[in-house]
Amino acid sequence: MLNKKLPATLSEVWSMLMGRAPMLRVVLAFVVGIACAECLPVSGVPFLLSFLLVAAVLMSVGAFARVPWLQRLYLPALWLFFIALGCFLATSHRTDPTVGLPSVGWGSHDREKVTFQVRIADTPRQASKTYKVKARVESVWHGDSWLKADCPILLYLQKDSAAAALRYGERLVVRAMPQRPDSSVNPYQFDYRRYLLHKGIAWQCYVPSGRWSVCPDGLSRQTGFMAWSKQVQRRLVHRLQSTALSPQHKGMAAALLLGWRDDLDDTTLLHFRQAGIVHLLCVSGLHVGIVAWLAGLLFFFLGKLKWHRVLRGTVQILAIWGFTVITGLAPSTLRAAVMFTLLRIGYMAQQRPAVLNNLCTSAVLLLFINPNLLFDVGFQFSYMAVLGIFALQDPLESLVKLPFEKWWRQPVSHVWKLICISLSAQMFTLPLQLYYFHQVYTWFIIANLLVVPFAGLLLATVLLVLLLPQASLPGHAAVWLAQQEFNFADGLAAWVGTLPCAEFANLYCSPFMLVLLFAALLFVTLFLRSSLRWALPAASALLLVFVVCLTVVNMWAVRQHSVVVYKADRHLAVECFDGRHSYLVCDSVVARNPERIRFQRDGMLNHCRTLSTTVLPADTAFNDGRLLLQGGILCFGEERMDLDTLVPRNGQRRNPR
Repeated sequence: MLNKKLPATLSEVWSMLMGRAPMLRVVLAFVVGIACAECLPVSGVPFLLSFLLVAAVLMSVGAFARVPWLQRLYLPALWLFFIALGCFLATSHRTDPTVGLPSVGWGSHDREKVTFQVRIADTPRQASKTYKVKARVESVWHGDSWLKADCPILLYLQKDSAAAALRYGERLVVRAMPQRPDSSVNPYQFDYRRYLLHKGIAWQCYVPSGRWSVCPDGLSRQTGFMAWSKQVQRRLVHRLQSTALSPQHKGMAAALLLGWRDDLDDTTLLHFRQAGIVHLLCVSGLHVGIVAWLAGLLFFFLGKLKWHRVLRGTVQILAIWGFTVITGLAPSTLRAAVMFTLLRIGYMAQQRPAVLNNLCTSAVLLLFINPNLLFDVGFQFSYMAVLGIFALQDPLESLVKLPFEKWWRQPVSHVWKLICISLSAQMFTLPLQLYYFHQVYTWFIIANLLVVPFAGLLLATVLLVLLLPQASLPGHAAVWLAQQEFNFADGLAAWVGTLPCAEFANLYCSPFMLVLLFAALLFVTLFLRSSLRWALPAASALLLVFVVCLTVVNMWAVRQHSVVVYKADRHLAVECFDGRHSYLVCDSVVARNPERIRFQRDGMLNHCRTLSTTVLPADTAFNDGRLLLQGGILCFGEERMDLDTLVPRNGQRRNPR
């Protein structure tokens, strides 16, 4: 419970939370400011700076004044200060595509002749046909000299042996055509340009083989802690690849321990995704928490004295950052390391630390360094999962009372605790999963209950495989044990994915519906933790509104009758929506593989609640009473199009006259 005396109103709950977690006020104001910055131009920075100074003065006056009416200025000024600070930092961090580039050279009319030098800023990642390389432009060739530059860019290098050998920190000379990422030009299409801008990238470039080269060795490699961390990760990956594990198990081991997913088998990834435990193969807060728990087990014999807590916490923090180093200082691991470090420091300082306050402090620290993290899906999932565990684990555990005299109470209580942890994290991340991925995995409890507690043993076994000599008997035993564990985990994930109704896909969730779900979760949490009588009816009412919204959307989808012309990389693509069925009229290339334009269509298909699609090449003849296609002429209701003269437009939606 929040307190021995249960609060009766929402204002009492708010006051209690502010007393226990004063940083909650700061992080909420900070988040509001960062969100508001999305609507403000970069030219508003001077105004924000002035507003920030005024709010700071008012906050200081309210903090040190002795007059009561002046003291009341403190809290409003505090809110305004951190809202303005978040807005100012987010606006100043916004990526301008022209910043850091020379005034000549880059903007040449014939961009195919642009030559520039880049420094690889992250480990190259393997994609289906290319290697994705995040880099920084250091100089641009103009005339007979190099002009200095400093601009992030995302390179897509054509797959070959030379691209596969690239490392972090190397310097490349590239001769290609840089361009701005595509924005959202089709209805409800994912805005890739905005996504990259939030990651600090304003340019992208496809580079064919032979259009780039590595600078001489004396100038290419970069030194520093980040480069050393990437080198350690690479060496450990090569060490795993030289073991006697099967190729499938090598990929699973590298993803589980090192965050290296390039060698992960597609079938294994599909099994874990369908079972709802794909987060096990993505190094994040779960793995950092497991490492901290394993390090804490080394001192199981210690008590709860302060120096015991300090010793245990120090070793756990060292283990957390050691694990972060071997994962190449991946952003997701860095976020989790900062969060868990602050939580461990709080535990070292007092036996019952203010978890919520420490969690808010870590969020403010990370957002202060990089406000764009707020729009990172991994950041949102990590903090919502930890917040869910903090808010709901204890109330859910208290719902089931086990008799003290039974011998099976201890093992059953541990199992119930694991179920509550999984439920708490999943409940708080479910709205985000619906909003971003439009799908829910039904049997995640089974997989999480059996595999996630098993992840600690998996991590420990993979570490033994790395540390023990391969030719020794203990090394062979560690390899055999790891193979059995991976077979069990993969087999269990595959079995869970085959259960009835294992996945519900194509679910719709608008921003308004997302707010409804989070508000309902808030009231459910208040009911469980504070026993507010009106909280449960309020949550039920919000869920009822959510169901009504979903019903209205589905009813609209059944009665819709519209046409969309996609802009799809010079391909012809016209989609006619008739209820929850659609007709995709396209050229022969897209007809053979409609996945080529899946990126352009995904958002529209989800918005229109489309259940099935008929793919029709534009040169075919078709007539089913609803759509007529003959001789390059498309007739759909009262809409008539000449496909031979149709120029693909920027995702223009057309309704029948």
